Amino acid sequence: MKVKLDYKASLKGTDAEEILDLLIYRPISFQFVRLIYNTNITPNQISTVALIFGVLAGVFYTFSTELMFIFAAISFFICNVLDCADGQLARLKKNGTRIGRVVDGLIDYITAISTFIGIAIGYSISENPIFVWSITAFAAFSRAIQNMYFDNYRNLYLRYVYNIIHDVNSDIKEFEGDLVGLRRLKGRYIAKLLVYIYLKYCYLQKAITKDIVYDVTPEEYKKKNKFLLRCWSWLGSTTHLTLAIILTLFFRVDLYLFITITLGNFIFIILFILQKIVLGNFKIRKNAGSYSGSGFSKETETSD
Repeated sequence: MKVKLDYKASLKGTDAEEILDLLIYRPISFQFVRLIYNTNITPNQISTVALIFGVLAGVFYTFSTELMFIFAAISFFICNVLDCADGQLARLKKNGTRIGRVVDGLIDYITAISTFIGIAIGYSISENPIFVWSITAFAAFSRAIQNMYFDNYRNLYLRYVYNIIHDVNSDIKEFEGDLVGLRRLKGRYIAKLLVYIYLKYCYLQKAITKDIVYDVTPEEYKKKNKFLLRCWSWLGSTTHLTLAIILTLFFRVDLYLFITITLGNFIFIILFILQKIVLGNFKIRKNAGSYSGSGFSKETETSD
């Protein structure tokens, strides 16, 4: 019973998690967390190792051989398991840090960038380089937009249903201050770079989203958005990663690019329209200060 309670406590909320995370990666990562719980291993250390495996996957793609594709798939899998484990450990130990949140938030995007670059380099050896890089860049852009909008609507769901706020404006203010402080210090180049990249991501996220406060109860928001969020989750980073793993093992990474551009963008457009209709039916709070419906608490600084 204690194990089940600990597992549940390690999650953000089952209806806000990606389905494949719940079915595959979270159970495996939780067993890993149980093994290391009483050690001195920190969530930040796990995040760093996850990032290394993610970048390695991209490196393996550049060789464009069947053996290297298998290594890439294995690296991908380990990366996502560890990416789940860092947040679970942080939530259970309550020892998450802001820099840890930065690293965890960037793992998916750095891994994706490494992967797409690796794929493009690998296929450019035998195919038209201009065509390969164009298609890969379009797929990379498509995935970034799909992931970003899913993250945004998941944060809205966590905000209105579970009273957990992930405010991009607060993030920008906090990390701008952190960056100013880091620049006054000698060294700490990796920390400076990570905070800088994360700030750029926050600016982009702010640019594509509107700062609107809806006058809606948690029950009403959950009723209208639970199924829709579940649909959005199929455009999340874990779905993309798992699809890439499967097609990599079949040595058809090119199909991943094609599916991301075609089916992925088709689903994105449909969900985008439906989401706008649903949110458009909610009343907008005129005094759009901090929402006080049930007393929001600032999101704990933990990883995914």
